[in-house]
Amino acid sequence: MQNVETIDQFYKRTNQIIPRELLNPSGNPSHFNVKERSYCNKVSPYNRRDYYKICLTIGKGKLLVANEVFEIERPALVFSNPTVPYSWESTSEKQEGYYCLFNDSFISPELKKGLERMCPLFNPLISPLCFLGKDAYQRVNGYFLQLMEELRSDYEYKYEVIRSILKLIIHEGIKIQSAGHVTALKDSSDRITPKFMDLLERQFPVDSPENPLKIKSASEFAEQLNIHVNHLNYVIKSHTGKTTTQMISNRVVAEAKTLLKQTDWDVAEIGYCLGFDYPAHFNSYFKKNTGLTPAAFKHQS
Repeated sequence: MQNVETIDQFYKRTNQIIPRELLNPSGNPSHFNVKERSYCNKVSPYNRRDYYKICLTIGKGKLLVANEVFEIERPALVFSNPTVPYSWESTSEKQEGYYCLFNDSFISPELKKGLERMCPLFNPLISPLCFLGKDAYQRVNGYFLQLMEELRSDYEYKYEVIRSILKLIIHEGIKIQSAGHVTALKDSSDRITPKFMDLLERQFPVDSPENPLKIKSASEFAEQLNIHVNHLNYVIKSHTGKTTTQMISNRVVAEAKTLLKQTDWDVAEIGYCLGFDYPAHFNSYFKKNTGLTPAAFKHQS
């Protein structure tokens, strides 16, 4: 599998000075930065990153996320999740906007709380792209200007302010994507969805054929969550519009696509690490969900 790009590797690739806290670090130093996109690279490599990134993209380009291509021709918010590989190719010379990036150590529980199931920054099953209308663009552009101003300041608690501004950007994306369909967390039943998503995501990315998925079915997830599988199915369907099995299947297929394209593992190894004891079962499952056999997908240009 291709290496996961680290933040310091990102700075080297983009010919920027590596921030001081990332040089000779001890432990897991917290890091946040925000920049203009005026000089963004025309093409970025297709791989996973070990950091989060939010872009206000102005300019035309192609965003490749988990082997799905998104055409961008108008202002958009792009959320990059560390568990999902992506790349960017500019198709217009003029590129503007902003980006901010930060690592897991920078994320406070308050920043992430309640957002695991609603935001593509933390949930790879949600589209990473939000197109912005005029009013939304003006608000998000203002938020990025505030981030830049705050980062330059000497205020003792500036990073707490920055986290608050990040939440505003995140919620802007959630409002656009939800279009009134996201239900706020109200009671104990509503908290089942983020717990399920966290349990699902903790199994990814798969880093070795020798470490197969441990929890694979709706009933196994329900057992881990100490609830009846029928109740789990009801809650997941109510909050996402998809069944528990569909959510699991979508994530397994997304990981299968990544492993087929980015590793030299054979199809049997990939099938085994994703919970299929027999290659024929994996072949049938993958073809049912994608229309292609794993081998055909792997060699697809």
